[in-house]
Amino acid sequence: MKLEKRSVFGWPGTAAGTAPCKNGLVVHYDGANQGLARKGHDACRTYWRNTRKFHMGPSRNWADIGYSFAVCPHGVVMEGRGFGRVQAAQPGGNTTWTSVTFCSGDAERPTSEQVNAFKELRAWLRGKGVAGAVRGHRDFISTSCPGSILYGMVRDGSLTGTPHEEDDLPSVKDVWLTDGIIESPPETAAGGNKYWTPGSYLVWGYRQNTETNAKVKSLEAKVASLESKLDQVLDLLREKQQA
Repeated sequence: MKLEKRSVFGWPGTAAGTAPCKNGLVVHYDGANQGLARKGHDACRTYWRNTRKFHMGPSRNWADIGYSFAVCPHGVVMEGRGFGRVQAAQPGGNTTWTSVTFCSGDAERPTSEQVNAFKELRAWLRGKGVAGAVRGHRDFISTSCPGSILYGMVRDGSLTGTPHEEDDLPSVKDVWLTDGIIESPPETAAGGNKYWTPGSYLVWGYRQNTETNAKVKSLEAKVASLESKLDQVLDLLREKQQA
């Protein structure tokens, strides 16, 4: 994989906080046709720098570029916030999914080099424990992103070899037992674990008082109905805590 780190662009380490980001990848696009495939790679670097300036400028005022990574038409992966960092890319998935934007617009079909770079990035991230699921930005909120061409490739499996990979979605049990989902209570910080599993959090609460015990039983009864939405709900709660 051809990876250009933040240092290539003269950027310091990101100010974004850490987050699990292991549910899979979310595909994005720029929204405007860029024509970068007809230019040298220096144009892609300029595009990436300008994207960060825009995201940190007055119209967005974000702490950093919104995406984790980008893939350019020349087959290069460019680092944004990087892996395991809170993003500003897809509300409801900014701390549980990893964003990857294609340096292209709605009318631009990604080059074979660009698709291969995405596949190589995905394989690299899977080696870090990221699930194989791939979604489009529009799967999280109402938006045209990542455009008709890219979203069609998400759906038909052109980016992965498997259509939409529904089987890679985590089950309720997987989420319930996954480390790093909820920040640990402040009073337990001395224990060294910054994040807990949902199950551990509720066990801790169970031991605090009988009122919490009753709440735990009520919550456990509802877990089975949350399979399709639980990861987004938990992510939104964490985003609110870090706001």
